[in-house]
Amino acid sequence: MDQVHLRLAEIGLRVAARYGFALAGGYAVQAHGILDRPSEDIDLFTAWERRGEFAAAVDAVVDGYRDGGYSVEVTQQFDTFARLAVTDPAQPAHPYKVELAANWRALPPVMMDVGPVLHADDVVAGKMSALYTRAEPRDFLDIDAALMTGRYTRTRLCELAEQSDAGFDRRILADLFGMLERYPDRRFAAYGAHPAHISEMRKRFAQWREELSADLP
Repeated sequence: MDQVHLRLAEIGLRVAARYGFALAGGYAVQAHGILDRPSEDIDLFTAWERRGEFAAAVDAVVDGYRDGGYSVEVTQQFDTFARLAVTDPAQPAHPYKVELAANWRALPPVMMDVGPVLHADDVVAGKMSALYTRAEPRDFLDIDAALMTGRYTRTRLCELAEQSDAGFDRRILADLFGMLERYPDRRFAAYGAHPAHISEMRKRFAQWREELSADLP
């Protein structure tokens, strides 16, 4: 993890852990040893049932960063989502993005050096949701990495996605896998993926798409 991101994650978790927040997103993927790739932001998620405390948690995180010497602008805030632009006064032209959200989770977070981190099952469920809703290059990389660890099967990933999202549809997922071919290799290389890995990943998703299509009525 980038050292500035690490410090921002530690501060955010220190003040927001009492509201149930845990590290999520790309850095949670990294923390669980699934994939080490560059991440543009820091994601801190709390449980959906604690959404009533969300506004107080955002205020606490903002105060925590300001107490740590950072400038903070709340660029978006809703009932269960907030985006912060956090700036080090020494680098005023380079704001860092921190996103907070209340989201569904099945299991308690696990404690790591950085602080509480979403359970690996909830991390990959969230990544399946990201793949299902936006299908960005990083989402394909994250899910492929989860499969390559051997901890998850394709079937299990779909089951986790269905548990977290009642609207998850395997037919739509199969269609979304077709988007992979629209992305040039350079979009994956930006996250450190090598050409041979990208080629094999494309084959794996094509095979998965065939499996899903064959299983559907």
